[in-house]
Amino acid sequence: MDSTRRRVVARAVIAIAVTALVAACTATKSADKSGGDTAVLTLATFEDGPNENGQNHGPQAFVDNLGKVSQGRLKVELKTAFGGGGAEAESNVVRAIASGEVDGGWPSTRAFAKAGITGLEVVEAPMTIDSYAAEKALVSGPVAGKLLGRLDGSGVVGLGLAVGPLRRPFAAKTPVLGPEDWKGISFRVFNSPVQADAVQALGATPANLSFSFIDGIRAGTLRGAEFDIAQYAHNGFGTEAGNVTANVVLWPKVFVLTLSKQRFDALTAQQQTWVREAAKQAVTASVDAPYDEASAARTICGNGARFLDAAPAQLKGLRAKLRPVLDGLAADPTNAQLLRDIQAVAAQHPGPEVPDVPASCRQGATSNGSLDQVPTTVSALPDGVYRRQITQEDAVSAGASPGEGFAGIWTMRVSRGTYENRCRPVPGPGKVCGGTVADRPLEVGDVRGAGRTLYFVPNAERLSRLTGCKLPVSSTLNDHCGPDDPYRVTWALSGDKLTFSELPGQYGRIELIGPWQKIA
Repeated sequence: MDSTRRRVVARAVIAIAVTALVAACTATKSADKSGGDTAVLTLATFEDGPNENGQNHGPQAFVDNLGKVSQGRLKVELKTAFGGGGAEAESNVVRAIASGEVDGGWPSTRAFAKAGITGLEVVEAPMTIDSYAAEKALVSGPVAGKLLGRLDGSGVVGLGLAVGPLRRPFAAKTPVLGPEDWKGISFRVFNSPVQADAVQALGATPANLSFSFIDGIRAGTLRGAEFDIAQYAHNGFGTEAGNVTANVVLWPKVFVLTLSKQRFDALTAQQQTWVREAAKQAVTASVDAPYDEASAARTICGNGARFLDAAPAQLKGLRAKLRPVLDGLAADPTNAQLLRDIQAVAAQHPGPEVPDVPASCRQGATSNGSLDQVPTTVSALPDGVYRRQITQEDAVSAGASPGEGFAGIWTMRVSRGTYENRCRPVPGPGKVCGGTVADRPLEVGDVRGAGRTLYFVPNAERLSRLTGCKLPVSSTLNDHCGPDDPYRVTWALSGDKLTFSELPGQYGRIELIGPWQKIA
């Protein structure tokens, strides 16, 4: 959901042909009830696509099935990055659907209240739906129909609910486990009154932020964020907010498959049937899909994130602090029964869902930026040019996820207390060279330390002057500079073979995949 590479994104319009019969189908909305059976539906999402992180199975199935069930007579025009990337972008999608500006989409339940449409906020009752089994039961059971009924008269036709990622506390510096850890911190929420109430009840200050939250984390003005594992991995984040409370699910992200009432009414009866069938199949697809968070969790673990469990007493304390939020939801008579229904679903499928990660991923993350005593002395690492060709197999053997982007011919030049890393792509599947194919410096900085301990100290401003990459830095390269956090290793040079070893509190870097050959 959240990525700094989308902070300033113009509204992109991507025309998706949901069938191979594009050339033959050009009917417009005005022809819907004048005998034509072909229609184009404009669907909007504030994200980069219906399934950018690989876990949004329902939205992707909705887009795909509109063409399949209609045999190509319903076509989709997809508007991505809708709403400008701000904190209210997803609520803007809801507003646009209700007004008829766009035909539909799949905004999540969190977005409706700020768009002036109440009734779905009970889905985010904190620490209630905290497993995928419970979420699947919610979207496929009778409670889903009751929730969708709350949209009557809003201008939005609710077609179905779809499973989305579970959201957990992600924190910088140290984890947030019990109430004592929440007190006085600033914590990102995502445009939701329930989320804001919950964070405030825990003793923290809610900060309503969208993709830009990671900048606050890096700047030290924000201590944590509600987020999901799949998106954290997709964004390439590591230690920034790398302390994940593994056994606390704050709330689920539940998608609402929708069409504008205005647009739905303009469709023929047959087209309406197709739309409802596509949504029904999308709900089923979201329920049948696996939500194995282990792979994504291991990816972010490789980037330096760590998973920690709140103790039983801390969990009890969190629930006690959140009790007034649940009471507040139940105080609205129209919500009270729905909340009881949702709690009943949760009781039948008790959580929390805890991702399966190795023991090495459970000792707490130390932000690389916390190395506050980097030596000023130049490292004893000999000057020279070192090279290493890394295959996808090498990267996976070293703990990276398949296709993560380490493959390539890497060259490191060490000279007079500075270093430069660059990469030349090699043929093969998956990402290469950190996600960029440009044969240019990808990281430059200084080498500091004493003896066999070496601190790589990246200098993003120097990299920007060399390559024109954009500041501030980003953990994903793209056109931004990065990284800028120092990291620490030990080194050993035997003949012309250079190897590096990881030290506690640091995360795997390209330098650790070796050995490197000294070529000059």
